[in-house]
Amino acid sequence: MPRLLAAPLLWLLALVACTSGSPAADPYLYAPPPAAVVPAGLEAATWVTHLEDDLLPYWRMPEAQGTPVGNFPTYRGMDGSVRGATSRKPRMLGRQTYAYAVGYLLTGDEALLDLSRAGTTWLLEHALDTTRRGWHADLDAAGAPAGDGPKYAQDMSYAVMGPAAYFFVTRDPAAEAAVLSTRDLLFDPATYWDAENGRIRDGRTADLAEERAMDGGSLASWQLVAQLDPVTAFELLVQPALTDPARREQARADLRALQALLVRSFFRDGIFWGATGSIGAYGSKHTDFGHLLKAYWAVLQIDKRLADRPQAGFLAQHAPVALRRALDAANGRWTKAPTGVEGVTSTGSDWWAYAEADQLAATLALHDPGWIPVVGQTSTNFRADYVDRTRPAREVVPAVDAFGRWAGTWGTTNTAKCNDWKNGFHSTEHALVMFLLGHYLAGTPAPLHFAFPAARVAELAASATPYTFQGTVASFDDLGPLAGDPTRHKVRVWFTELR
Repeated sequence: MPRLLAAPLLWLLALVACTSGSPAADPYLYAPPPAAVVPAGLEAATWVTHLEDDLLPYWRMPEAQGTPVGNFPTYRGMDGSVRGATSRKPRMLGRQTYAYAVGYLLTGDEALLDLSRAGTTWLLEHALDTTRRGWHADLDAAGAPAGDGPKYAQDMSYAVMGPAAYFFVTRDPAAEAAVLSTRDLLFDPATYWDAENGRIRDGRTADLAEERAMDGGSLASWQLVAQLDPVTAFELLVQPALTDPARREQARADLRALQALLVRSFFRDGIFWGATGSIGAYGSKHTDFGHLLKAYWAVLQIDKRLADRPQAGFLAQHAPVALRRALDAANGRWTKAPTGVEGVTSTGSDWWAYAEADQLAATLALHDPGWIPVVGQTSTNFRADYVDRTRPAREVVPAVDAFGRWAGTWGTTNTAKCNDWKNGFHSTEHALVMFLLGHYLAGTPAPLHFAFPAARVAELAASATPYTFQGTVASFDDLGPLAGDPTRHKVRVWFTELR
């Protein structure tokens, strides 16, 4: 059988098994790439260059690093200068800390690891509520708690995202402890876990005494992001890396429960809706291609961790259809949101939603080569459209229209690149996923950099994973002690058989 046909057949077999009850091959087995030249724009080196030249200049600036280093400003201008409010959002401190960890994963640049360590340290020392549990909603410029805002599950997941990424790279025990304490809070029936309905409550008051709905909504309407963002912000990433095997299995069970909930309570008519109270309401909050494709990606990446592949048939039937629905094929770009009119979508896209669509397409391409030319075109347009080449600081603007034109003017003082919901997370994750796809397509091992304790280099390298994907460790290089932490060694791990 030609290699080009083998992978789509696996998806078909999964669907047949779902509908007929017959046994099927594992749909997530490694499928070799097509025997063809890697399409222009999908080369792994292209995405390292994109990270280094288009994204990191904005985050390497002294203004980005904070005073002291690690106290990252939440609001910065288009040129990278500190602008706007001086308050800090822990969820954005976490995202920026994550971005530095991903930068180190891809480049091995220890300066980026030092920044991720500084961000993690600041978060653990200032943003954790050590008295009442959880993470403070807001900090002042000096790192003291500001106000007593509700503790939403989504916000806490992004606060711990930074320590989670730093732990993934280093296996640091303090970062792991913060991850586990956050997990335990979200799954505690006395606080966030709704055992009767198998879901995470949207939020609690600062003292955790009372439940709070997001955005002033009803407690009877559950928010998608309260379930989805704990998965994609930290649980998928840390699950295989947790120190205690029992904790790894516990996290796998968490992922299974949240996967089932997403499909059971938020899915209808091919769409993961933004809230249970707005199912069927097009245009409702969080009912957009960013959130619904992110949900498909989460369900897919979880399914690869579960031996019985509970959602393989569901994914084969619905995920490609949803992704096609999001594609503006004529313009080679992703669109913003579905509408209730057949074949009509809301055009243009926000940077993060576009990145999520590319990431799902790249992941489907590992088993269906038909997605390779699609993501080749859309990801090339991402670099062409979103990157701000008018300023040395670069990074990406937040939105473009259907033709790739900027959706705003964004003067120098505007905080459109760095604010209370935009930071380095989505752009750097996008670069990482596309880098991994590039190596897969070329049939070459993908190198990622870690910083493991010196005495455990071989052990931890052997069990390392290629981000939230599955893969095989082909080899590793012990590159010696870190300059900033001689107890750890820089370790380059080479991954093959991405799936």
